[in-house]
Amino acid sequence: MDREERRMLVTEFVIKTGSSTRNLLWIAEILAESGVNLTTVSLDRLEGMACIRLLTSDEEACTRALMKADLDYCTREVLVAEVEDKPGQWAKIARKLADGGLEILSSYLLSKDGKTAQVVFAVDDPKKGEKILSQTKAKKIKKKKSKKQRKKK
Repeated sequence: MDREERRMLVTEFVIKTGSSTRNLLWIAEILAESGVNLTTVSLDRLEGMACIRLLTSDEEACTRALMKADLDYCTREVLVAEVEDKPGQWAKIARKLADGGLEILSSYLLSKDGKTAQVVFAVDDPKKGEKILSQTKAKKIKKKKSKKQRKKK
């Protein structure tokens, strides 16, 4: 790698629901009213269904909000890799994961600032994915704590 990668595991919330705009807005409003700050959101609509993927700074609040709304959801650990923001970096990470025997289930951009980019990879074995990336001198990204978590100290 031209530069050290950074990586971490975070919890992704996956909600499968009907694809009506009203339904999607209802879910967004539930999260907003519960004070859930979204780090990123991904929405796919296909054949009358929607799949919403969320990353949040407060996983506990998100869990409470989804449970209170009686929404059908699941969670999974996903890998966030921070790389230099230049062409080919996503391909390098994807190649390392694939060469390590992992299946990439989904991937999307989390953020970029012109110098670095953070990319999410859902793989069939997240711990193994983290280990594969750690063999490239990767550094962990510090997970930001929510305001509520910071106040507990």
